Amino acid sequence: MTTEENWHCISCGVKLDASHRFCWSCGASRWTPEDSHEPAVRADEPAPYTAPTGRPPPTPGTSVFQGRTVSPQRPNLGLLPWLYAAGAVLLLIEATQGLASFISPTGRAQLLAEMSRAGVTGSMQGGFLTVYLIVVIGGFLVAAALHAAAFYGLRRFRRWGWISAVVVAGLWSLLIVGIPVLLRLVDRNVRQAFGVE
Repeated sequence: MTTEENWHCISCGVKLDASHRFCWSCGASRWTPEDSHEPAVRADEPAPYTAPTGRPPPTPGTSVFQGRTVSPQRPNLGLLPWLYAAGAVLLLIEATQGLASFISPTGRAQLLAEMSRAGVTGSMQGGFLTVYLIVVIGGFLVAAALHAAAFYGLRRFRRWGWISAVVVAGLWSLLIVGIPVLLRLVDRNVRQAFGVE
């Protein structure tokens, strides 16, 4: 074996070609078997690079920054989570009032009187009351649950909170009120903070 085949890096021991003056892996000057343990530094040659202690050199083909995880800066959502909390409270109040009027005999009589004025026959009024209970009161409860999930998820920067907030804002966008909220939620910084992008 000639000495040209035995050039190695001082720091990481990687074999080098004859044309390499410095290691392609860590940047240190090459080592040959003829060199002493401490290589002499010429005046025209810069001091050899020594890898910092405590951290191994990167493996070839990888980036030094690959192991570092940079978390995106969390955006300031301001009062947006509290807006969802207020919506949850208001929807719970509406569901409670609707259930109270359905349970009380007076409220049920008022509902039946409104149905008869609307032209609903007596045999169909029981079915309409059941639909009222399921659709109206159930809808208020589901909407309140979505608002509450958006509130807790936005405050803790959870993905499910962002998803429920976007769903609620999309539904409110049908009334044009939720469009600014929806635009704020789909902003790139907000999506990155919730791990959606």
